[in-house]
Amino acid sequence: MNITPLNLQTAPLSVRNYFSENTGPLVATMAHVPEILQTAMPMIGQQFGASALSMRHKEMIILGVSALQGCQYCTQTHTVVAHREGLTSQEILQLRSGQPQQQLFTNAEATLWTYIVTIGADRPNGEAVEQAMNNLKKDWMEFEIVEITMLIGTTIMLNRYCIALGIPTDEAHLTWLDQQDWL
Repeated sequence: MNITPLNLQTAPLSVRNYFSENTGPLVATMAHVPEILQTAMPMIGQQFGASALSMRHKEMIILGVSALQGCQYCTQTHTVVAHREGLTSQEILQLRSGQPQQQLFTNAEATLWTYIVTIGADRPNGEAVEQAMNNLKKDWMEFEIVEITMLIGTTIMLNRYCIALGIPTDEAHLTWLDQQDWL
């Protein structure tokens, strides 16, 4: 890891309420700048928590974007979470590959994947974005599209953060992934 993670004893007093026995490396590194942690964590919690989008679709987005962005920490962590949320091993492997076979997914999920790939590109092409959006509108409501788009953006932000800081995957997740032969 490129930044020393803080713990309950070394964190500034203003952010110690974010710490517990199982504090992850995102909180432990963001705690170096309390203002960032205090702003980012509520937004991340809202984006990754329960909402109008199903957890299945949220994990498809997070795992798919993370794989496309090459974020090892997020891909490995959200492989475990996606499995817990009921995605099949075959679906997870396809999302991790960055090129899922559409027959594994519903039509709405296939349009979602196209949108993920289009928006998750390093330089989204305006025409491709418009086409992906038009297809997405056939299967998803506008409030869902807003949430989908914010979740893609939030995931990309976190991917870049984790890659840059070399955030390591939790040992328990690595053990589980190894047992599944997914490392």
